[in-house]
Amino acid sequence: GINAEYGIGTGILITLIGFLGCCGAMRHSTFMLLMYFIFIMVTFMVQVSAIIAVLVFKDDVKNSIKEAATTKLAEYGNPSKEDVSTKPLDVVQAGLKCCGIDTGPVEWATEAAKATYWIRTHDNDVPDSCCVKETTNCGKNEAKAVPDPSIVYTEGCEDKLYDYLNDNLLLIGGLGVSISFLELFGLCGSFMLRRAILHGY
Repeated sequence: GINAEYGIGTGILITLIGFLGCCGAMRHSTFMLLMYFIFIMVTFMVQVSAIIAVLVFKDDVKNSIKEAATTKLAEYGNPSKEDVSTKPLDVVQAGLKCCGIDTGPVEWATEAAKATYWIRTHDNDVPDSCCVKETTNCGKNEAKAVPDPSIVYTEGCEDKLYDYLNDNLLLIGGLGVSISFLELFGLCGSFMLRRAILHGY
């Protein structure tokens, strides 16, 4: 899949950068050390930019989440949109133990402007991924204003998804800062070693 390909590509890139640094140091190659310095500098700048973007645009994340969820909700249950709408929402609802976007289970029956395909094809049902114990058709007739919390999840997913992403963004940001400090040591070390080689130390 795409995530695996990105992971492999990132691993190869890190290996190549490390190879340049090690070989440059062992062979006293100023060219390799310069390339290592440039790669680390670019990586450092990208990470710092990403951390700043997370801090600056964090408040816009909630709106983006709602827009994306609303789009997927409209096509939920449509066989032609299973991979882009149905499956992602099922993962979110089951994983975060929530149902719908804002108002919970009743949203699957009354918010016709949102769950358009589902409401046309179901009568007061919620998806099975809304169920506390998920089984086939467990969500039948459970799209109620006052749902039974022992049968279906009662909270909407918007706030839960935002909190989940926000917590993980903070974690990723903290890791990014830590890695950036390590990269600074790499930058300083490669610069000083290259300078020492050029001056014959």
